[in-house]
Amino acid sequence: MAKFSTERILAGIVENDRIVIQFVYDKYFASIKSYVLKHGGNDNDAWDVFQDSLMIVYEQAQSGNLTLKSTFITYFYSICKYRWLKQLRDRAPNQHEEFEYKNEVELFGYNKYTAEIDEAIEQEERVRLYQENFLKLSKECQELFKLLAKGLTTKEITKELNYKSTGFTYKKRRLCKEQLLRRIKENNDKLKL
Repeated sequence: MAKFSTERILAGIVENDRIVIQFVYDKYFASIKSYVLKHGGNDNDAWDVFQDSLMIVYEQAQSGNLTLKSTFITYFYSICKYRWLKQLRDRAPNQHEEFEYKNEVELFGYNKYTAEIDEAIEQEERVRLYQENFLKLSKECQELFKLLAKGLTTKEITKELNYKSTGFTYKKRRLCKEQLLRRIKENNDKLKL
């Protein structure tokens, strides 16, 4: 099995390099699975934690805000553990686990990453929440938001969507935004946007 440096692994994840990603799965999944199983999870939980954590690493590395002062596995393992312990806490908020999740992170020496991990997980949850609710909008609202995301002006959107006036476009944009925010609020009792 080939070995990769931390920098090469991060670059490979961002570039969606099959060989690097397969290396990460082959090299690290068993230890993550073992941890999740040992702490009350099952195979599906382990898979979900691994996948979610890999997406967090991808998003952080792609943003260019990730600077590791440790090996990839140290960082990745801390994300996986933190992610799993957060899921346990969310599943049974009134039950006390053997380790309070933040104390366990500190016990294993990963506390310097806690804020970064928290931020990445919250950002990922916000993105998922937005995407889920975006797909529930009408096709017209979805198209309007896609054109806005492309950077089109209100005048260009009016023409593209065959609206009668820019005033109508502003009104439609406001209504679609209100609808999206209402859906997000209704489906979200944990995150504050």
